[in-house]
Amino acid sequence: MKTISIENTTFIEKITLAVFCGLLISFTSCVPMRKFEDLQAAKLASDSANKYCLEKYGKLHEQDSLHESQASSAKRIIQKLKEDSLETNTILAKQRELYKELNETYEKEIKFGSMEAQRKMDQLKDLESKYNDKMKDYEEMKAKMTQLKDEEQKLQSEKGSLSTSLQERDKTLQEKEQKLAELQQILHSKDSSVKALKASVSNALLGFKDAGLEINIKNGKVYVSLSEQLLFASGKTDVDKKGREALLQLATVLEKQKDINILVEGHTDDVPIKTEKMQDNWDLSVMRANSIVRILTKDGSIDPKRIMAAGRSQYSPIDPSKTAEARKKNRRTEIILTPKLDELLQIIDNQ
Repeated sequence: MKTISIENTTFIEKITLAVFCGLLISFTSCVPMRKFEDLQAAKLASDSANKYCLEKYGKLHEQDSLHESQASSAKRIIQKLKEDSLETNTILAKQRELYKELNETYEKEIKFGSMEAQRKMDQLKDLESKYNDKMKDYEEMKAKMTQLKDEEQKLQSEKGSLSTSLQERDKTLQEKEQKLAELQQILHSKDSSVKALKASVSNALLGFKDAGLEINIKNGKVYVSLSEQLLFASGKTDVDKKGREALLQLATVLEKQKDINILVEGHTDDVPIKTEKMQDNWDLSVMRANSIVRILTKDGSIDPKRIMAAGRSQYSPIDPSKTAEARKKNRRTEIILTPKLDELLQIIDNQ
């Protein structure tokens, strides 16, 4: 049987034990059977109650241990909270100092900000004014850009037209260059012909050079200059024998040169002349030219369509001085041989 120590029992256990002892004493005092049974039932009830109380006590003990653990944890939390509170108070104090400094700084900034704000407003107004000016300039530039674009389009159009015009001019220039080359070729050919003509005439009249005959090339023409002493007696219009011989030899050469035009010019000196047949030096120069033309066309068989007579009187002198030698030079007949320029004129007409 389990022994129960009174010192180690709780208050409930002590009560339960007293009840049990009382019942035991009553049972041992020779009580009637019925009372015994009641006591026995009471004992069972008491055991059941004791058992319940023990179970309840165990639970309460467990809860008490749990409470002690929770209390210990709460103490630690409270200690932590106290420490945190102390730290928080320290931080709060610092925050208050910082707030005070910030507040003072803010007051200063407010004061300074008012001045700065005014300065910023002035800057803003200045910037706004500059912005308006820039916008005005921008609008002007935009208008100019539009104008420039229009002008560019116009220039592009003009460029196209100019390009077409230049192409046409290039084509025309090429054609002109080609015609110029043809002209140069023709002129070169004519120059060669003139030089060949001079050589032919010089060879034909070689025997008359000492009798007052000169042959030169001027301006693309051959000038055959015959002095008066070779052709005419003084003041006469009839060609003498030696002069006729020279003209017929010249006609022999010119007859073969079908592309040569012939101009016969009579020249006199400045001494006036007047006869029954001649009024002045004009008549003398023209009549001498006519006499030469008749010899060349009738006796020399040159086509009259190729020849022309002209009189220059005294107005185209070789030497304008008034000496006898100068007058002798001026009394002359010039036969001017000019290559036909039909091809050249045709090219020029087609320009």
